[in-house]
Amino acid sequence: MEKTNNTGSAKETTAWYRVVLKSLKSFFTNATFLYILRRILTSFLTLIILVAIVAVLIRLLPEESFYNVEQYNKLLGRMGLFAAENYKNKQLFIYGIKDINGNDISVLENIFQYIYYILPIYKEIPYTWNNTYTEVKKVWKGFIYLGRSIKSNEFIADVIKERMGLSFEISIISVLLTYIVGFPMGVAMAKKPGGIADKIGTIFIVLNYAIPALVFYLFVKNWTGNKNGIFGWAEFGYVYKQGDPRTLIVPIFSIFFLSLPGLIIWVRRYMVDELNSDYVKFARAKGLSENRIMYTHVLRNACVPLVRNIPATLLTAIIGSYFVESIWSIPGTGRELMNALKGTPDIPAIQGLTVLYAAISMLAFLLGDIITVFFDPRIKLTSK
Repeated sequence: MEKTNNTGSAKETTAWYRVVLKSLKSFFTNATFLYILRRILTSFLTLIILVAIVAVLIRLLPEESFYNVEQYNKLLGRMGLFAAENYKNKQLFIYGIKDINGNDISVLENIFQYIYYILPIYKEIPYTWNNTYTEVKKVWKGFIYLGRSIKSNEFIADVIKERMGLSFEISIISVLLTYIVGFPMGVAMAKKPGGIADKIGTIFIVLNYAIPALVFYLFVKNWTGNKNGIFGWAEFGYVYKQGDPRTLIVPIFSIFFLSLPGLIIWVRRYMVDELNSDYVKFARAKGLSENRIMYTHVLRNACVPLVRNIPATLLTAIIGSYFVESIWSIPGTGRELMNALKGTPDIPAIQGLTVLYAAISMLAFLLGDIITVFFDPRIKLTSK
């Protein structure tokens, strides 16, 4: 009996292993899984190529772009050529132009080094030395190293972490307002093409697009910020003041107002396309009401592209608005790139922010494609 039980137990274990192996095989050969894996690998490869291109372009710049020339001259006059050259070499080491001993490295080595910097693995990078730049005093410790600003001496990753909250807040509120107002307007225009709502919406879109964004920002800023003007009682102000949410109302309105036409056109176009589909004609032939067709069938299918854009909307909100943050002096991530471009370009900051923005954009598109695969039943990844 004991032998029989052992034999039965072994058979059950073997059967369980077979079920597990069959499930694993089914999962790893699934068309959806293979599509997602291909998209991830493609996005990663694209990011690597972008990093390589940026690194090559950066290497074409003069070495003076990577260290403070004024600081170099001060050291040269106060401590001599040895200390000044050490300072320069250590700064070039931080940005991958030279090795820790001051020797030149190839472009290929530079590319691999920067890829290593942005990989999410723990690393330690020296960044502060003694007066003669011969002994390390401070070491950066973390996972993703995006470089250090020449102008402010701050680490790019720390600056983004500190300032992205405000940019995210402004962008998300603007996007929510845009969808709350723009989506119903697009539906109303599509419901009766050529009707009153469609004509009014078309006039609004044309006039909105006719206004240059920068001119609109400056006009609204001066119009609402004047204490003696119509909106003087609201005290919106000309610039952002920390702790005063009223100073964010006008920047948020500006982004929202100029974002409306794009969403309205998009919603109207997809709704009209769906209304001309065969299934809508079949539903009408069955006697279904226009409201039921519109809100039960058409709107659901037209929402698929909206769902696809959700990851892009959330992730790109971290980047913020370059012009709005600069015009209203909002200390967000968007303004950081504009500051890096002003005067003498802050090359390390530009490089780090460019790579970060590209990574965010690719991740947004990747997540959008993946969500679409699961959300849209019309997409088939296999011919079976």
